[in-house]
Amino acid sequence: MKKMDVIFRQVFFKNLKSKTWLWIVLGPLVLAAVFGGVFWLMNQTNQTSKIGVVTSSPALTSTLKASSDDDQRCISYSSTAAAKRAMADEDLDGVLTISTQPTTHASLIERTDGNGINQTQLQSVLAQAHTKEVAAQLKLSTTQLQSLFATPQLATSSVSVDRGKLVSRSAKTQKSGAMVGFILGMLIYTFVISYASMMAQEIGTEKGSRIEESILTAITPQAQFFGKLLGILALMAVQMAIYGVVTLAGGLLLQRLPKNPLSSLMTNIDLSGISLNMLIFSLVFFFVGTLTYTVLAALTGSLVANQEQIGQATTPIVMLGMLGYFGALIVAGGTSPILNIASYIPFLSTMMMPVRLGAGQVTAVAGWSALGINLVFLILFTWLTVKFYQTNVLSYSDGGMLKAFKRSWQLQRAARKPKPVKS
Repeated sequence: MKKMDVIFRQVFFKNLKSKTWLWIVLGPLVLAAVFGGVFWLMNQTNQTSKIGVVTSSPALTSTLKASSDDDQRCISYSSTAAAKRAMADEDLDGVLTISTQPTTHASLIERTDGNGINQTQLQSVLAQAHTKEVAAQLKLSTTQLQSLFATPQLATSSVSVDRGKLVSRSAKTQKSGAMVGFILGMLIYTFVISYASMMAQEIGTEKGSRIEESILTAITPQAQFFGKLLGILALMAVQMAIYGVVTLAGGLLLQRLPKNPLSSLMTNIDLSGISLNMLIFSLVFFFVGTLTYTVLAALTGSLVANQEQIGQATTPIVMLGMLGYFGALIVAGGTSPILNIASYIPFLSTMMMPVRLGAGQVTAVAGWSALGINLVFLILFTWLTVKFYQTNVLSYSDGGMLKAFKRSWQLQRAARKPKPVKS
């Protein structure tokens, strides 16, 4: 244990002080801060669009004024010339001229450097006004007009099947659950690319510099393997703790702002749909997923013969991570038989199954079953990787990783054969 602790400390503190790990931690935070700042700036600089309305119909003028809101405001002008002068003085963003003879038609002039105008809103108001005009010509009462254009109400609800029973789920709850699962998949993919590459780099660098022989004279390959694995996991834990503190501090800061830029987003999110079981499930899947990919990185890293082959060691990790990540993107919009099966396959399941569970596509039993499959696979895969690691870490092959893996397999088979008993 003491020797494994030495490897753990060496891997942890060396990478903790490195610029690479610092960028791994700060990169997403900087990116989130930039996007958040742009989003906040857009909300702060968003001004009300002003439209000058020129028409001889008082009813149209009052209807357009009544449709004004914080984003768009209509102002009445007596003539087109006066409205254009106001637009030339940059007091208006557009001029809307409406004629009612012989039929209602309108023309809009927009200022290219002005605030955007919601033309759909204007067209809707003009359509309502035109409908009222036609109704007056046909001598239809207000009640008759309402009956004519009344739209039948369509009530919708969402349900999921849980142990043969239908369980109601709101659309917001589905979106919230799917959002949690998607964020988890994105985090797993980000951590996989960062830390799996770091693990492969650790092992590949030592093999390429030919110092493994010296290290393994004082420590067993198993102790070295688990020491490195624990060091990488400790770095992940530190990064997650930093993100937790930053998220908490950021949330408290946003609440103190006079206009919270996230308030519009939170109205479409039902936090009640994110249960404690869902959070526990997501965290466990996150841990199992990142650990599985890190073990894979240790296996592929042990197959390299020099530092130039480290890129080859990370290629299968990146490819599997991309498959899982894009699978999570696709499954959020619907399922298919292939996606359903893929959500139970290790390496892919860790990103896809949380999305399916959050969106209500599968029951909790199916989610925990997939987690059980991943746990069993992780145990067996780790045991197998340790066996190959013992052989690969002192084996050098210039024929590439595939040839190195074949040679390692042959050595493992030879080691399992019973030795002949000498008479």
